Amino acid sequence: MLEEIKYYKKEYVFDSYSRIVEDFKDYEKITKVKMLKEIFNVYSDYRKIINICTTRELKYLEMLLEKKSMPGESKYEWEEKMLQKKFLIFYNIGTGYQIIKELENNIKLALKNVKWNETKAIDKLNEILVSICKIQGTILVESLIQISSSLLGVKETVFRYHILNNQLFKFYVSLELITLESIGEQVEAIYNDYYHLKDELAEERKKQGGAFTTQVNIKDYISLFYNDFNMNNPKIKKFYKETITLPFFYIDFIEYVQEYALLNRDRTSLKNALINVPALKDIDLTDYLKDMDVAMDEMPSGALNGCTPNEVRKQNQENIEYHLHKHKKYIPQKNACLSKKERDLFYKLYFGLLDFTNRKYKIKPKLKIYKQIGLNPHDLSEIIDKLWKNKEANITEFVLANPYKFSKEELEIVKGFKKGIRKIFFIMDYLEEYTAIMDEEKCYMIKGITSNIDEIIPYNELPYIAITTILPFEDKLIYDSLFFSMDIDFGINFKKAAEKDYQNRIKYYHL
Repeated sequence: MLEEIKYYKKEYVFDSYSRIVEDFKDYEKITKVKMLKEIFNVYSDYRKIINICTTRELKYLEMLLEKKSMPGESKYEWEEKMLQKKFLIFYNIGTGYQIIKELENNIKLALKNVKWNETKAIDKLNEILVSICKIQGTILVESLIQISSSLLGVKETVFRYHILNNQLFKFYVSLELITLESIGEQVEAIYNDYYHLKDELAEERKKQGGAFTTQVNIKDYISLFYNDFNMNNPKIKKFYKETITLPFFYIDFIEYVQEYALLNRDRTSLKNALINVPALKDIDLTDYLKDMDVAMDEMPSGALNGCTPNEVRKQNQENIEYHLHKHKKYIPQKNACLSKKERDLFYKLYFGLLDFTNRKYKIKPKLKIYKQIGLNPHDLSEIIDKLWKNKEANITEFVLANPYKFSKEELEIVKGFKKGIRKIFFIMDYLEEYTAIMDEEKCYMIKGITSNIDEIIPYNELPYIAITTILPFEDKLIYDSLFFSMDIDFGINFKKAAEKDYQNRIKYYHL
């Protein structure tokens, strides 16, 4: 094989080399021969051969060793393609596919020691994990683990270990550390064949990302793993069969179809490219192009967060109907906030408590809070978190110190703040005199502070998720005047389920 490698394109060799060899060298700093030697060095441990192959690939290697496979048998097309890419076999004109001679003994060792039941169990993990990455293009590892775990009913720790240690998964998927504004550092899984598209995919998600991830049938994931597409879908299968019977080199075209589906690109340029293929100039492609549109509308797209264009159209229609229905129901709020006298008292007490907390913990020494107007909410967020993290002690100390000489009645109100709850809430509905906000257990009916809350968060954005604090104030429930948005949009099914839950909840007007 070291002699044959000179006939291979360096780009092709490097693509496989960078997937197989963990500490691979830069493209410019290594030759094809050296890349192949490093690949062989990895395979010198026969366990790595087992680890990088599926059961189907190992069975095919076994057939090759036993001389049972027939050259060019179409039912082994996937195994032949992948084993060539992994440099475990090569194609010899005249004799067909052969085991690479330098690896023959190690492949025999691998097949002698393989535990077939274990390999099949590992296949199940990879079929799901890799297919999700193939659909999404890029996905946060924690999301990948959660989706896979819920699908197979396997513990998340199993998937986490597998992702970090399985050679086959690493062959298909790269891991990168990224920083997201909202949640900080995260590990992202990138499907290697789409690595060159990751920036474009990120841009398309920003433009098109109104869709919501759907879970695909497990059988469909398996089909996606072993085929270019989901062959369980009759529309996609029909299009694929038509494509491979056209008299042209279809493999490159199939790759373009996958990229267009991933990014949900406008297909006009793809159709024009096909029409202009010289070998197809005398063929009427009208029906074929219609079939292509029908099939691609059924293909999940990373730009659409794993949804198909058809699913997105359905979601959009449901969203329109949902918002029209909400608009008809909506009655603007009246008297759903505190009076001027009440809000002046609340700010006096709450800002005094925040100022005390800030000075106690020396969070922002130069910031004055008590009796201040027009404070930036972001300047207060860290102080508010510190207050509520240890609310009992902080409020008790404040009441005992009474640094601003509050009256006995005012201190009683501050003591009541100990019942306050700070967490993530869903703002669910606006009533004339109250706003309904909900956590996982209860629904609370609260008042706004300076204005009705429907003036701050439009009704059509409900359910709205935010971090805030609800607390008792005199005979009412209020919030601490600050909503820290989680900046999350929800699918129509989630919204409907949340609203149904809200309608069935008991409404609480006191803590």
